[in-house]
Amino acid sequence: MDILYFFKYYFYTMLEIRNLNVILENINKRFYILRDISFSLEKKEILGLVGESGSGKTILGKTILGLIKSPLRKISGEIYFKEEKINEENIKNIRGKKISMIFQNPTASLNPVFTIENQLIETIKNSARGITYSEAKERAVNLLKKVEIDNPLHRLKNYPHNLSGGMNQRVMIALALASNPEILIADEPTTALDVTVQANIINLLKMLNSDMGLSIIFITHDLSLIKKIADRVAVIYAGEIVEVIEKDRLIAEKFRHPYSMLLNKCIPGLHSREEKLTTIPGEITQNTEEYENKCIFYERCPVKIEICRNKKPVFKSGCKCFNPVSQ
Repeated sequence: MDILYFFKYYFYTMLEIRNLNVILENINKRFYILRDISFSLEKKEILGLVGESGSGKTILGKTILGLIKSPLRKISGEIYFKEEKINEENIKNIRGKKISMIFQNPTASLNPVFTIENQLIETIKNSARGITYSEAKERAVNLLKKVEIDNPLHRLKNYPHNLSGGMNQRVMIALALASNPEILIADEPTTALDVTVQANIINLLKMLNSDMGLSIIFITHDLSLIKKIADRVAVIYAGEIVEVIEKDRLIAEKFRHPYSMLLNKCIPGLHSREEKLTTIPGEITQNTEEYENKCIFYERCPVKIEICRNKKPVFKSGCKCFNPVSQ
């Protein structure tokens, strides 16, 4: 294999976000939903995005695809797909074609009055103009096979309510793959599924990543789940990325930011009756002008120091903290 081809195929940057800022428009205050977000996604990489509910994870996915609407507004920053800047003119050629997204709660995302066949074939025909119905149906069957749904011809005739939550999630993944995307954004794809089905969905995404070369952004609040799938993890708190963790450090639980460390301690285990489930004291912060010159995690941080109160830390060596954990 040519060495240049090898590096372009395996180490090509698929997505790059630079200094992205999204606000919630308000008459009295400016609320940042995303503040100064920067990261990249490489070819064949699975990037985890983890944080509490309300930290901005889903909004980030929607912003990449140009799906946010008033009162949310992107005020600055650039998003690049394979070095091409995404803007209002080209987003329709990228959204749902080059970059697809699967949302939380697949049963609610699928249309309950149409069969799986109707929904899959409509998506296929929209992404492949000129394709015949029989060709689209054959492709729909192949897509269901790809996501490991048994007896696909029979399943096409089913409505979403005829299928389990895990089956519906596989259908959602098949819909996302219908346009042969290069990037898949998976937003809490295992929410409300039992542990066994969660593992099956994780294994399916890993297989698609390996076999199709699909780059994946995997969004979740569950750090234990991220450890099973991600090559790298960005930890987000109140709209700011506070730490980026490589896979070896993630598995070894070598976290540097106090928020990442506390998030890891919240993972439920096989506790004794006397042992209580750990939680992070306080509530997630609203990111306002108050935090222009202050650490966003200040109020909840167990290791804060004086400088954290009147100066905002910069992202350095994979961590945004004045007093990182020494490991």
